[in-house]
Amino acid sequence: MIEEQELAFLKELEKYENKWIAIFESDGEEIIVGSGDDAVSAKREAEAKGFKDTVLLKVLPFNRGYVPFIGA
Repeated sequence: MIEEQELAFLKELEKYENKWIAIFESDGEEIIVGSGDDAVSAKREAEAKGFKDTVLLKVLPFNRGYVPFIGA
């Protein structure tokens, strides 16, 4: 079952559709600390706010389905 905290994070992602985000984890909570049209912009924004150790993620459009492909 998805917890309230996870649902709130997923709801927050809606603001960043088709953008890159920088995520910082603190005490088990994930916080979006930067965003941009590319990974470099998201990382720079996070670093400008003092967050050096972040994870970058591309938030894909919500109106499409994706199937991962592992080529041979």
